[in-house]
Amino acid sequence: MSRLTDAMRARFGEDIFARMAIAAVLTALIMGSVGIVDPFYEPPGPDTVDADGAPEEVALSALHATGTNDYRMDWIVPCDQNVTRRDGGCVFLRYTVERSDREYAVANGEGYFGSGPDIYADAVSATLHDYPPDTKDNESRALNLWADADRLDRGGLATTLRSDAVETTVTETNGTIRLRTENDSVASRLLGSGTNASTPPDSFDGNVTVAVDAESGWLRAVTVRYTVDGEADWERYRYDRWNDVRVDRPAGTSRPLLGWLYDAVNVEYRP
Repeated sequence: MSRLTDAMRARFGEDIFARMAIAAVLTALIMGSVGIVDPFYEPPGPDTVDADGAPEEVALSALHATGTNDYRMDWIVPCDQNVTRRDGGCVFLRYTVERSDREYAVANGEGYFGSGPDIYADAVSATLHDYPPDTKDNESRALNLWADADRLDRGGLATTLRSDAVETTVTETNGTIRLRTENDSVASRLLGSGTNASTPPDSFDGNVTVAVDAESGWLRAVTVRYTVDGEADWERYRYDRWNDVRVDRPAGTSRPLLGWLYDAVNVEYRP
């Protein structure tokens, strides 16, 4: 053994073993931080909501919790058609978000084509359109789509409603907590398209209501009501099936290698 150590010192220098020890420690720290070398490492579980808190804090926490939980969200619009009806309107788009497996799907409501083809996406690199049966259209842009997996920036909405610049009214009745604001800019931003995006016109008058289940703390709905030039309209984003959804990868496709790598190093859970 001494011959080997002498040979290594002669070839690489007297401090070779000190350098090797430092490199080993650094490697262990780096690999441990991403969960490779720790056999007992598990990524954090989904965020929960403390339903025993103050009603406003419960509602704001419910908005944030959408970022780490599985759920289904229906984008509901007014309609007079005989299509998929819910909450006094029709389902325009349905989002199924399985964050625990980094997958989601977007499907058009019956009679609508709001998203173009139906979409399947994972959080890494696979985006499949118009499935089933055609799964040949594969685009590598899912990582960008994932940030808007259900269209709404709920974290941004929570931050806005918490600010002193936006007045909110908090009520708790019939097992439901409601936060309501008459702020036109907040309503316009949630609508997010056409003449109502960002800066609303002078004729725009809107309000937003966030509804949360008071017992469980889960988000139920975000409703935007507004008038433009005296014409009233509304949109609702209805949340349910918390941590009880499944998104299936379309048949005939395989998971990208990058997806397995993300799992191996727990990349989204890095501090």
